[in-house]
Amino acid sequence: MNALRDDSLMQAAETSRPPLQELLNKPIRELGLKLEGSPIEKLVQKLYAELGRKGIAKFRPACYLTDEWGCPSGEPVIGIPFYLASTELASLEKEVNDLEDNREIMMYLRHEAGHAFNYAYKLHRTPEWKNLFGPFRRRYLDNYRPVPFSRNYVRHLAGWYAQKHPDEDFAETFAVWLTPRSGWRKRYRGWGAMAKLLYMERIARQLGNADPARKRGYPDVTVDEMESTVGEFYRQLLVETIPVGDLALDSDLVDIFNVSKRQKNGVRPAQDFLREHRKAITDKVAYWTGIQRPMVKQLIEVIEKRISELGLRCDTKRESEHLAELTVYATTLVSNYMTRGKFVHP
Repeated sequence: MNALRDDSLMQAAETSRPPLQELLNKPIRELGLKLEGSPIEKLVQKLYAELGRKGIAKFRPACYLTDEWGCPSGEPVIGIPFYLASTELASLEKEVNDLEDNREIMMYLRHEAGHAFNYAYKLHRTPEWKNLFGPFRRRYLDNYRPVPFSRNYVRHLAGWYAQKHPDEDFAETFAVWLTPRSGWRKRYRGWGAMAKLLYMERIARQLGNADPARKRGYPDVTVDEMESTVGEFYRQLLVETIPVGDLALDSDLVDIFNVSKRQKNGVRPAQDFLREHRKAITDKVAYWTGIQRPMVKQLIEVIEKRISELGLRCDTKRESEHLAELTVYATTLVSNYMTRGKFVHP
């Protein structure tokens, strides 16, 4: 169990007003969560409006609440994390696991809509789609090794995500094409990815007024079928998965936060400084390295915990230096892990 994240969960329950303890003990299926009338509904409607402005008239993917973002393979529906339908649950998610803001939610919605569009019109079965994006039945790997800065793929979600699988490549292309004011014609001029974007533009014109070949889809697990309690759901996510045994952080962290113990003014706990920048560091390291975000987040949390244990302090006049060095340090550890399977080598 990751003690740091488990402590965050308990702290959220104990300090929130009203207390979340009762909520944590309640089965998710008994919470009565609905998409309709929830905070996320207006963003789903925004997605539909974007599709309409792009000339897609007959495709409006059904959305449902579930355990995570997703689109079941072959099903033209969009799964949305259940916590986005409740302000209380969103508050808990923010405390424990970095809540998505509206910009990030729209990025996910556009991406999942790309999957749903692919399945609704069965594009992945066509020779042109296979020629551009690759075989749909290619093995799906969670731990893939992208080619950073490749111009054959668009950039939308963090981690060079379009390189993960042909289906993800299409979904990312769709998302970039759909995003208002993305400027894709200018940004991707001269890139290999441009052929995919032009395909998307053309196929949207062809299918804009056509009924989907698969009009309805079926969700996997829905919020009404989730029998675990809120607390159990989060504890399942809190299991530590990174091999921290090969991390040797102490001397490096002392070098990064090399503030004299004699300095009394203009200092604050380094743990507070890192907590303030944790989400930004996690997002950017995941984006530029391509490693899975949960792995990066857990690494940053381990660093934060060790900083606290060491009692390190941050010089407020050198915060930009601390931030740059800490970000590069985390990026180097992650790059080591990606290429060699270990964070630190003898």
